[in-house]
Amino acid sequence: MKLKNTIIKFLTILLIFELLIDILKLVIPAQIQHLEFSYVFTIVRAIFFILLLKELYKHKVKFGFILLTVLLFPIFIQIIQIILGNIFIHFCPQQISDSDFQGLAGLLSETQTNNCPYPTRFDFFPYIEFPIFCIKQIFSDKEFSYFMGLFFSPYIFYFFLFFKFCLFMVFKENSRNPYLSFIPIVNNMMILKICKLPVSWIFFLFIPFVRLFWFFKINKRLSELQNINPSIAIWMTLIPPIFYGKLVFK
Repeated sequence: MKLKNTIIKFLTILLIFELLIDILKLVIPAQIQHLEFSYVFTIVRAIFFILLLKELYKHKVKFGFILLTVLLFPIFIQIIQIILGNIFIHFCPQQISDSDFQGLAGLLSETQTNNCPYPTRFDFFPYIEFPIFCIKQIFSDKEFSYFMGLFFSPYIFYFFLFFKFCLFMVFKENSRNPYLSFIPIVNNMMILKICKLPVSWIFFLFIPFVRLFWFFKINKRLSELQNINPSIAIWMTLIPPIFYGKLVFK
């Protein structure tokens, strides 16, 4: 019952937040669109997400449940946006231009003049197509600015946060400064210390491909310390943003 109340509380807060965003879009659309471009709202949603993970950690939920939560969180946000969008679209200022076209062409021409910032239908583009597009731009066209777009694509972004949260909790459970988990290289050194493995192994972690073998050995030891099946180490090595969650949500 406590878990159910926690989830309802967070969903209610998220709904109120999205409602406030839509109200602000209605009042000052230009400023809010600029804020969206600067990822302010994404960061606020990320804070909600981390707080939700923290509450679920306290309730000791299973790994399967937390994985489903991470998968559904960005989709649920978009569902809320669609529901609210279909309501707020009626309050959008309609700027219908005098079109020279007749029939369907005229209707499409008029529709394009409606500058409404509310989503009204589900869009799979940010989840699958956009990350692929960003990767293509990075590797084929050398457009490295797309790294930011790739990072902020919903699933990559939230699984990255999930991975960092789990690493934070692993450090905390093993009496290490959890904030060191956010520092590159240092976090790997601390993991080696947690696993009571030679810190000199850190040098092997910089060698492409070879590093996978050493990460596997580290993850196997780490899984044993966290009292989970060591066979998960292979998945922790190949897909850490997902399977590091097994160390915390058992």
